[in-house]
Amino acid sequence: MRNTPGRQLHRLRSFVSDVAGASSNRLLTTLAEHASVARDAMALAADVVAQPGGPKVADGNMDNLEHRGDRLRRQLVAELAQTLVTPLDREDLFRLSRSVDDLVDNVRDFVREWALYNPESGRNLASLLEVLRAGTDELAAAITAVLHKSDRAATHLIEAKHAASSVRRRFEEEVAALFVGELSPEVLKHRELLRRLDVVGLRLGEASDVLFDALVKRGEGLMPPSDPE
Repeated sequence: MRNTPGRQLHRLRSFVSDVAGASSNRLLTTLAEHASVARDAMALAADVVAQPGGPKVADGNMDNLEHRGDRLRRQLVAELAQTLVTPLDREDLFRLSRSVDDLVDNVRDFVREWALYNPESGRNLASLLEVLRAGTDELAAAITAVLHKSDRAATHLIEAKHAASSVRRRFEEEVAALFVGELSPEVLKHRELLRRLDVVGLRLGEASDVLFDALVKRGEGLMPPSDPE
């Protein structure tokens, strides 16, 4: 491709924008918006479980959230290709976006499986979703903290990791409780739905680890800030 004066001017403007921090803010803003999609998806899943047999509109709403998340991921990839100076390691930004996307995809799968299995009640799923909602809120808060150059990012990430670990423990306990009684189709439905939420927890943990790694590379995130006395 020819290095035309117009292209040189575009690269110069991109460089000035990067140095001024505008491109960094755009990247982190896109990530924060993607994390907000994950929060909305988690809230939708909680609403679905809270209203068994309710209106069958969840799939359409979930599809809209998934498409919005896909657009934001494509936007971030395009911005990465045009940005010279990134706020975090370029590969970590890409991995974090992919992890958040995986989080949304698995919540989508849960909502679809709920509709397919049509369980009689939410039973033991609501409590796990509440933990996942809290953890996703913490992940989103961590990304926002990085965007605004706050020193609270590590604290939020520790809470997100704690939520992910808690989901794994609860999953094991709930499955064990299911198999104490009679094995029935309803029990098997809940076993599959619990497994999907366990995977959501794994994706939440992975996203938190990616951002923590990125902060450590930047010389941050080694420990949460101490509370003032």
